[in-house]
Amino acid sequence: MRCPVSSPAPDLPPMKEFKSAQYEFNDEQNREFSSLADAMKVTAGLMQLAGLAFVVLAALSAASVAKAGTPPTQYGPAIGLGAAALLCLSVGFWTGGAATSFRKIAETKNEDVWHLMNAVASLRAMYGLMRTIIFGALVLAVVALGMIAFGLAGQ
Repeated sequence: MRCPVSSPAPDLPPMKEFKSAQYEFNDEQNREFSSLADAMKVTAGLMQLAGLAFVVLAALSAASVAKAGTPPTQYGPAIGLGAAALLCLSVGFWTGGAATSFRKIAETKNEDVWHLMNAVASLRAMYGLMRTIIFGALVLAVVALGMIAFGLAGQ
């Protein structure tokens, strides 16, 4: 005897873009958002460029280790450069996304709050990643210090 299969969730209407008629930033505030967007866009581009440079350096480092035939333990610098590339590229793309939302605040009408919330979400994601990476780096630093201390004590 087969159990009846419940029907899938009902079709829900697509979410509408939030448009706020409640608040519109004035021209002076829009100039500030525009200036912030310009600075963020340049910073995002530079972070992405740095990320690409780290990708190339990581690949060259890994190729050098592979060509030399050294043990896999020598891939540490390549892995570190790859992690730096990932961080720079992530921060660069999230900053660019936030910059685009800040730019749209200055350029659009009746959508300021919606674009502001998009920018805040991008920044929240970026800082969440940075918090995790910094915490992880601190944990690794403590582990490394412990390993060094035990190594020195064993001599």
